[in-house]
Amino acid sequence: MIALALVLLVLCAPVSHASFDAWEVPGYYVKQGQGTWAAYYRNHARVRLGPEQRLPNGVSWRLHIDVGTGLAMPRVTWMPDARRMRTANALFDMAQGGAMLVSRAAGRELHEEQTQLRLDGKPIFQYGKPVVQTDVGLTYATPTLVSFVDLGYVVHEEGNATWRIIRGVTFDLAAGRMFGIDACPDSDIGYADRQYTVEKQGLRAPINYLFQFGPLRVCNGEAYEKFVELLKRRAILVAEQAAGSKDPVVRACSEKPNVEQHIDKDQEIVLYLTFKGLAVHNTEYWPSSSRGTCTIARNPVNPVILPYRELEPFMTPGPWRDELLRLN
Repeated sequence: MIALALVLLVLCAPVSHASFDAWEVPGYYVKQGQGTWAAYYRNHARVRLGPEQRLPNGVSWRLHIDVGTGLAMPRVTWMPDARRMRTANALFDMAQGGAMLVSRAAGRELHEEQTQLRLDGKPIFQYGKPVVQTDVGLTYATPTLVSFVDLGYVVHEEGNATWRIIRGVTFDLAAGRMFGIDACPDSDIGYADRQYTVEKQGLRAPINYLFQFGPLRVCNGEAYEKFVELLKRRAILVAEQAAGSKDPVVRACSEKPNVEQHIDKDQEIVLYLTFKGLAVHNTEYWPSSSRGTCTIARNPVNPVILPYRELEPFMTPGPWRDELLRLN
């Protein structure tokens, strides 16, 4: 599984794909704990600063790039509320420390694989960093909410990129916590998790695709069907607007009506905020799910941006809803 989903640690379900105890990559275990992750960042990061950038509302930010792992995370350099800026950056310290710990665990596993190959008299494979980041950026920031995207892959056996990282994370600065797409409140299994049951036909494993994200609630079959139809329509519109593009990624990853449907109701998505709307990042591209280029770098057709006004019927009342609806 790709997650971010804050992609990456194997702990017990149900969990959110962005709650800090669900930063998971199958096969790796990293001790959870905000304090542990933040301390690891403070004690081990050797930081190179990226150029300063600016969001549409004037908030400025830059990447902090850890030289040892090559992994980067945004930091806010200015926003109107200095206290909330410090909260956001403390959460980024924690998130980057967690990513660095995953890289360390992945590196140890690769070292063990190399050692075993030597003992077996087999040739070892060459690789650079254990975790390769392909795209990262701050997509939304106000004194209330901050969102970022983090994409890449984990190098695995024989140097192949096995586990994709597709991570969309949002910080609630008032609560000092991070969240992402999650299971609905009454669900007994996590989002995109399987619940195994034995029936007469044999073993079945239905997957839970109903979800919540901040004020967004898509928690019954009818609402989910409507959400997926909205997503499909918007994806086709985006594809039509990009029809003249010569970019091979855009050509391969565009939604094509009545031909090859990439958007499907039975697949996992990752969500994050932007100033234009909700970013819906598709994680699978059927029938060829191996098209990593469609998923591990942002492009004009992935994510699909859904204007917040179109999502109003799915939103519950509250300050987050009000903030987002004021944008468009």
